[in-house]
Amino acid sequence: MKSHHFLLFLFVLTIVIGCNKCGSEKPKEIVLVDNPEKVNKEIGKLLDEKLSDTDTSAIFVIEKDSLFATKFILDFYHHNNYTAVFTDKGILTKQGDTLLDVIKNSDVYGLIPEDYHFKKIESLLKLAKDSATQKLDAVKLMNADLLLADAFFTMAVHLNKGRLNADSLTPEWKAAQLDTNVVEILNTSIFKNTLRSALDSLEPTNEYYRALKLSLKNFKEEFKNSDWDSIANRESDSTTFMTRIKERLIKSHDYFDEFTGSDSIKLVKSIKNFQCKNYLTEDGKIGKLTFKALQRTKKDYINQIELNMERWRWYKVPREKQYVWVNIPKFEMKVVEEDTLVMKSRVIIGAPDHQTPLLKSTIRYFLIYPYWTVPFSIATKEILPILKRDTSYLRRKNFDVLDGNNQKVDASKIKWKKYSKTYFPWRLRQGIGEDNSLGILKFNFDNKYGVYMHDTDGRKLFGREMRALSHGCCRLERFMDFSKFLIRDDSVKYPVDSLLSDISKAKQKYVYLKKPIAIYIHYFTAEVDEYGELHYFIDVYKRDEKMLKSLNRNRK
Repeated sequence: MKSHHFLLFLFVLTIVIGCNKCGSEKPKEIVLVDNPEKVNKEIGKLLDEKLSDTDTSAIFVIEKDSLFATKFILDFYHHNNYTAVFTDKGILTKQGDTLLDVIKNSDVYGLIPEDYHFKKIESLLKLAKDSATQKLDAVKLMNADLLLADAFFTMAVHLNKGRLNADSLTPEWKAAQLDTNVVEILNTSIFKNTLRSALDSLEPTNEYYRALKLSLKNFKEEFKNSDWDSIANRESDSTTFMTRIKERLIKSHDYFDEFTGSDSIKLVKSIKNFQCKNYLTEDGKIGKLTFKALQRTKKDYINQIELNMERWRWYKVPREKQYVWVNIPKFEMKVVEEDTLVMKSRVIIGAPDHQTPLLKSTIRYFLIYPYWTVPFSIATKEILPILKRDTSYLRRKNFDVLDGNNQKVDASKIKWKKYSKTYFPWRLRQGIGEDNSLGILKFNFDNKYGVYMHDTDGRKLFGREMRALSHGCCRLERFMDFSKFLIRDDSVKYPVDSLLSDISKAKQKYVYLKKPIAIYIHYFTAEVDEYGELHYFIDVYKRDEKMLKSLNRNRK
C-alpha cells in the first residue's frame, strides 16, 4: 500500500510541476544598447537570426499578433540585407513615419487601423527607449520594423483583393491572388519615398469604388461634428414620435427648412427626401422600412459604405461590351452597352429563405410561353398540403401531373393523402399561358442553382417596396422591352414583328440569340448614381451584417 501511495504522490507532483511550467510565460527578450550609433547593427543581427532560416510558410507571432505576410517579409528583408528599414538609430525614418501615418488613417480606405498593428507599433516605438537609462531596446525596434513591413504587405493585399471570401464572407488571406510584386513595390516606394501613392495604386480603379471612397470622405467631413443614435419606436412615446423623427432628420441633414409650406408639410417633404436617398417608396410616411432606415446610426452608414468598397475589391467591372447587371438589394436589373445604360427594370428576387444566388453566366436563348415544372421542394412543402385539402387546385391553376416516364396521369385518381415530403413520385407541371407562374417569357442562363429570369403572373407585386418574394429566380417587370433588346441584332432572321406574332399565337417557342449576353447577379447595398448622389439599399439577406461580424471577430 505504501508503494502505491508513493507512486501516486510522484504522479501528482509531476502534474503540478508540469502545469506550473506550462503556465509560466516565457520572458520577453531584451537587448539594450546604450549608443544609438550601434542599435542598427544590433537590429541587423536580430533580424538575421530571426529570418535567415525561417520557413516561408510559417506564421510569425510578434507581440501576440499573427503575421501572414511571411514570404513577403522574408523576401523584403533578404533584399535589404536584414537591416532595419523603417527606423534609424532608434527613431522612425521619413518612410517609416509616412507608413505609420497611412496605417493610422487607413479608415480613408474603409480599413481598420488595428488590423495593421497600429497601437502595437506606437507602443513599441514609445517603449523602445528606457526613460531611466536612455538605452534603446533593439528587440522592440526590430519588432516595430517587422510589424510596419507586415502592415504594408497586409494592407496591399487587402486594398487589392479584399479581406473576405466573396462567397462565405469569412476572412481569407488572398496574397496568392495578387498579380503584382508587392515586395518590389515596397522597395521602390521606399527608395522614392512614395509609400502612400504606392498603396493608392493598388486600389480598384473602377469608377464605382472611387465614387464610394469619395463619398466616404465627404460623409465623414460633413458629419465630423454631428452624431445620432437609433430612435425609439412610436409605441414608446407616440406624442413625441414625429418630433423625434424631425430631430433625427435634422442631424443627418435630411430635413430642409427651406421647403415651402407648414411645419408638417416640410416634414413630409423631408421624409420623402430621406426615402429617395435610401431607395424607398417616396410617400412621406413612416412605414416599416422607412423607420428601419431611420434606425441606422452614423456609424451604420459609414460601415455600409466601407462594406461596399470591400465588395468592389472582389470583383472587376464587366469587360463585355454588353451585359446584364442585377443588384439584389436594389431590386433592379439594368442593361449596359458600351458603358451606357440602355434600360433598367424592377425585379423581384428570392426571399431571405430562398435567396437568389450571386453568379455570372450568359443568356443564350429565351422561351416564349414556358411550362413551369415545379421544383420537388415546392411541390412537397407548399402544394401537396393544399392538394390534401383541395384537389381542384390542380385544375384551377392549370397543373398537369407527370409520372416517372414524363407521361400525364389522371390526377383525380391519385390519393394525395398517402404522399409526403419523403415519398412523392410525381412531377407537377403548369401549362403555358398568361396565368403561368413564369408568365409568357423565360430567359435562361446556365448555372448550378437552377435559377433564371422570367415574367410573372403576379405583376402587381412590382409595386411593392420590399420585393424579396420569389423562390430564388428573378422576376422581370420590363420583360417585353428586354426581349426586344435581345433580338435587336437579328432583325432579318427574327424581327420584333415575329416576336409579337409568336406571342399572339400562344404557342411555345425557343428563341436563340444571335449575340448571347453576359449576366451578372451581385449584392451591393450602397452605390453612387450618375449625379454623384449616394444611395443606400436594404440589407435584405443580412450579408452586411455577416461581413461586419467577420471583420470585427477579434475585437471587443
